Amino acid sequence: MGLTVLGVLTVIIAAGPSWYRQPSPFAEDSTPLVIVLDVSSSMQQTDVAPNRLFMAKQKIIQLLQQRSSGKVSLVVFSGSAHLAMPPTLDREVFHSLLAAIQPQIMPREGKFVEYTLPLIDAELNKSSTSGSVILMTDGISTAGLNHFQRYFSTNQHQLLIWGIGRSHADSTMPLEREKLSALAEKVGGQWTPFTIEHRDVDAIASLLEQHAKFNGGESEPWYDWGYHLLFPLMLLYLLWFRRGWLVQWGLVVVVCSSVYSPYSYASFGEVTSQAWLNLWFSKDQQGQRLFRQQHYEQAARVFEDSYWKAIAFYYAADYPSAQQYFLRIDNVDAQLGASAALAHQREYIAAISLYQQILTREPANVVALHNLDLMVSIIEHINDFSEGQLSSGEMESSQELGQQPQTAEGVTQEVDPSLLIEETLSAKELLSNKQAHEKWMKRVDSDLGVFLGYKFHRQLELGAATKTLTESAND
Repeated sequence: MGLTVLGVLTVIIAAGPSWYRQPSPFAEDSTPLVIVLDVSSSMQQTDVAPNRLFMAKQKIIQLLQQRSSGKVSLVVFSGSAHLAMPPTLDREVFHSLLAAIQPQIMPREGKFVEYTLPLIDAELNKSSTSGSVILMTDGISTAGLNHFQRYFSTNQHQLLIWGIGRSHADSTMPLEREKLSALAEKVGGQWTPFTIEHRDVDAIASLLEQHAKFNGGESEPWYDWGYHLLFPLMLLYLLWFRRGWLVQWGLVVVVCSSVYSPYSYASFGEVTSQAWLNLWFSKDQQGQRLFRQQHYEQAARVFEDSYWKAIAFYYAADYPSAQQYFLRIDNVDAQLGASAALAHQREYIAAISLYQQILTREPANVVALHNLDLMVSIIEHINDFSEGQLSSGEMESSQELGQQPQTAEGVTQEVDPSLLIEETLSAKELLSNKQAHEKWMKRVDSDLGVFLGYKFHRQLELGAATKTLTESAND
């Protein structure tokens, strides 16, 4: 046995295994990179402190510092997808840009990763070489999985999925590790889980480097990995002089594998039962069985389909989780479910906004009309109560749950417009008067998030208008 191992290692070393070329220090990396960042509300989960979105943005900064060459673009998505940064070589611009990106600036709630594909395709087609796409998210809907699988199975672009979060079952919105890793495997991509230390960044940077296409790369020599196998070969030769060492180490391996086997002791029955179920039933079929038995919370954990997962959470009275999974599906039924989940959380204003979106798509939707009237009557009741409390000096507003979420509009205090002083500065005054210029500069809103929010809202409106005109023309 030992002679066989030594012989195999020697043959491999002599063959000089190589699977990528050595990059030249004088070559320019021309491979496009598109980073797709999930900005949906589930990325606010705190299983990765302070939250998933914050750590994802930190990881992007670390990766860009390590990968200093090549153009990078950034696409963000939640209920809609937007190009936040076109291809650029400037790494410093990402610091202020990422700091401004928050779920609040997105014009629409949801988690529709499939809407990023037209933007990804447009950016990758600007280059003659195949590019890389890094998807940073904590979950994916069934529709998104199917669209991504179809797209990356028909081209040479590399898909790297960077899972952000923890996959613990006790988490409110656990990382969907199995679905994301399965997607990467089906399209020949790579799955990389989040780590606190720098290992995930190193892994992503290495995968990008291997995929990179350098100018004149065909003339570069292949990297010989056989030298790395010399070390285990030397170790085996050093141990060879001890009599009986193969037998002793064989016993150690057998004992350790039996002690740490996942099927040992009390877990054997549970693991075997689950393996037997997986052999005959899909996850959704197992979820349906649990759902019919009214084990709604267990069913929600088992379901893979986003819609059934949302329904199970709703029946289990876990309304925040139900809302998140309903928002991963872009149809009226899912929007109705999300609105009902918001109403159960007493987020009546947000529910009204979502019902109004439904009526924009289907003006005659009876359920949306009825529930919208119900939400309006609830808010009017709360406002009347708030006004009565304010007049008696006992209460200033009717925000039952604090600032977030806001249950009703509350009572507002108005200021007489005549008391406000409006100062208008002309361009000549701004250029000639230093004090006036400084005063004007202080008024300028330097928050990049406000600009991005306006930009994304405008893009969504123009996109909807273009779609409406196209549909009208087709009719």
